[in-house]
Amino acid sequence: MKRKLVIATVAAAVLIGGGTYTAAAVADDDASGAAGAGSVPVTVQDRDDDASEDRSAGPAGSVTAAQAVAAALKHTQGTVSSVDLDDDGDRHWEVDVLGKDDRERELHVDVRTGAVREDKAEAENDDRDDDRAALRAASVDAREAVGTALRSHPGATVTSVDFENDGAGHWEVELGDDAADERELTIDAKTASVSTDPSDD
Repeated sequence: MKRKLVIATVAAAVLIGGGTYTAAAVADDDASGAAGAGSVPVTVQDRDDDASEDRSAGPAGSVTAAQAVAAALKHTQGTVSSVDLDDDGDRHWEVDVLGKDDRERELHVDVRTGAVREDKAEAENDDRDDDRAALRAASVDAREAVGTALRSHPGATVTSVDFENDGAGHWEVELGDDAADERELTIDAKTASVSTDPSDD
C-alpha cells in the first residue's frame, strides 16, 4: 500500500512539474515573441537593404550578376569573359569562363539557387590569342565592371557584361530589364572609366 502511495505521489509530482515546465515554456515563448516584436524594425530594415542590393545588381530576389561570376569561378577557375541573363525557359545566367587550360566554357548559374552546371555543348576552343591575352591583361575584371556600372547608376539592374577587345579592351555592361530603361555602358578594362553608348541618347 505504501508503495502504491509513493508511486502515485511521484506521478503527481511529475504531472505538476510538467505542467509548470509547460507553463514556463509558454511564458518564455511569449516573452521571446514580445522581444522579437521589438526587434522587427531592425530586421525589416536589414532585409530591405539586402533586397535593394539584389535589385540593383540583378533580377529582384535572385542571384546577382556579381554573385553569378563568383559562383562560376568557384566551379571553374579562370577568367570570366561574359555574363548574360537568359530569360528563356529556366532563368539562369550564362557565364563564359576562359579556363587556365585556355578553353572557354559556358556555365549556367540558376538565378534562384545559384547552382552551377556546365553546358558542354557550348564549350569552345577559342583560337583568338589576342582576345585571350587582352582579357587576362585587363586590370578590371567582370565583377569589378558590374560594381563600377552600379556605382555610376545607383539602383540600376545589370543584365549583361561582355568583354570586347578593341586594342585597349573594354567591358560592355547592359543595364535595365525593361526595354524602356535599357542602356549600355562602356567601361575601360584598364582605368574603369565609364562612358555611355551614344546610341542610347
